Amino acid sequence: MYKMDLRSRKLKRTNDSASGSSPDKKRPVTSAQGEPPRPRRDLVVLDAGAQWWRSAVVYQVYPRSFKDTTANGIGDINGIRSQLQYISKLGVNAIWLSPVFKSPMKDFGYDISDYRDIDPIFGNLKDMKALIDEMHFLGLRLILDLVPNHTSNMHEWFKMSVKKEEPFTDFYVWAKPKNVSEAGKEGYVPQPPNNWISVFGGSAWEYSSERGEFYLHQFAKDQPDLNFRNPRVVSAMKQVLKFWLNMGVDGFRIDAVPHLFEDLQLRDEPHSHKEDSKAGQYDFLDHIYTHGLPEVFDIMKEFRNTLDSYSEKTDKIPRLLIAEVYDTVENTVKYYGEGDQPIADFPFNFLLVSEMERNPRADHLKELIDRWMDAIPTGGCPNWVLGNHDKGRVASRIGLNYIDSMNMVVMLLPGVAFTYYGEEIGMEDVNLSWDQTVDPAGINAGQENYMKVSRDPARSPMQWSINKNAGFSESSSTWLPVNQNYLNGINVEDQEHRFSHLQIYRSLIKLRKTDAFLKGGLHTEVFNDGKTFVMSRVFGDSGILAVINMSNERASVDLSSLSDVPDELTVYLSNRQEFIGKSLNKSSIGQSPYQADVLLFKVDVE
Repeated sequence: MYKMDLRSRKLKRTNDSASGSSPDKKRPVTSAQGEPPRPRRDLVVLDAGAQWWRSAVVYQVYPRSFKDTTANGIGDINGIRSQLQYISKLGVNAIWLSPVFKSPMKDFGYDISDYRDIDPIFGNLKDMKALIDEMHFLGLRLILDLVPNHTSNMHEWFKMSVKKEEPFTDFYVWAKPKNVSEAGKEGYVPQPPNNWISVFGGSAWEYSSERGEFYLHQFAKDQPDLNFRNPRVVSAMKQVLKFWLNMGVDGFRIDAVPHLFEDLQLRDEPHSHKEDSKAGQYDFLDHIYTHGLPEVFDIMKEFRNTLDSYSEKTDKIPRLLIAEVYDTVENTVKYYGEGDQPIADFPFNFLLVSEMERNPRADHLKELIDRWMDAIPTGGCPNWVLGNHDKGRVASRIGLNYIDSMNMVVMLLPGVAFTYYGEEIGMEDVNLSWDQTVDPAGINAGQENYMKVSRDPARSPMQWSINKNAGFSESSSTWLPVNQNYLNGINVEDQEHRFSHLQIYRSLIKLRKTDAFLKGGLHTEVFNDGKTFVMSRVFGDSGILAVINMSNERASVDLSSLSDVPDELTVYLSNRQEFIGKSLNKSSIGQSPYQADVLLFKVDVE
């Protein structure tokens, strides 16, 4: 049995209200394109000392797929702005916005050619400032997705680095060919400096005939790695952070953090000996020289200090710093930092994304939750991620029967909850042919293997209505196909007017404002031989109880062993509508296959 008093972890709600404080109702003010002004913090009332994110819900928007206002089949900033009332009505506290920087779009925004400008596909800086101001007016925060590990090969820094123009000569990771001594001989072909493999497959090195050297790209060849051993690079990236802080963003999600440094000696990496890994695939090697080097923590501390210094010099409001880290739990939690030397406010917890199997068992779910809660440092902020732009959607990856139950789990666990756009209505991955594939990871894998690694299926357009292209765009075609299940109730408009995934999602968020959620301890337990998952959040004499039958069989559970739970409980929420409002005795709770219930005692819900 797992029991922990979260009050000992200082996860108390502060006076700012993570659900978004009552804003000062002034009209949002936009700025002219160019260097932005200081942020308009008067647009929303905030407690200057509060870490607002500790009980927040963060909604991820993938901008290409959210809402198109220009009829070109691609989402844009004004499309996001047009749907802010919808996002606000969900009850979420912040938007995490995937990259909208100027980019050739070889990796759809994660290849940046100008960190201080917006790509015309999405709009311009004036549009961005208008979005930020209106978000603040509504009490929403903006978390910007920043990619410091690499730029586009179209970035001016890289162009000058190729030409060895100072001070950009060493802005990127360059190395001479392994066989440079043979240069000039007949049939000479430059060989990469070592055996390093790109995350997208194939050599991590690309030769520049103009410079006569290889540059490192841990991702696509169009994404050269910056050299963070060069102080000028560090300084330049800090200036990028300050630029967007001045624009008014409330924090950053730092992409691909463990990849920021590489071995100076450029030593070959050993084979991983992983089952089914093949030569040329990323998993073929053990990345001991290119992933998670100690220097990564030092640069993240510098980013942390940049944000903290800015807040101290301006409005005293903390800015959020999130680290994207795919690693073991033991290594991931190191990014919290220690004591008086914090690093990230939290690294992403990807356990429910990376290790949650299809048709999961309750005991496995409990183990994943316990593993993270046991690993984070005292005072660390927990967080829970169900899906994102790199992984399959919950309905497709875990199963249609678990859409509501997994939202219940994530929304009722302590800490930050992340929602990938469309998960609130149960969107599924879209089926794509090879000809429709645009993701570089999928393309690099080839026609036989693209579906194993392509990220395109989870990036299909948001499904707003039964109108053309699910209400996403008036274009004759969209950048990725729309999932046709929008015609069968998987759209916002339909779910607004009936008992639905969307209604359950909103009701769950309301529970996050109660004392039982904000101050209650966490208790998880498994019943019925690993089939029934039970989670309780109890504070004083009030509490929230989630009871989830994760099997395809009827089940009855006796919760008499939960001594801090009274005998009589009320069903506040269920994926079986007929059960809502019923009174149950904790000694005999019967459930249909896959039934998920939220039970309350002495909890007032707004």
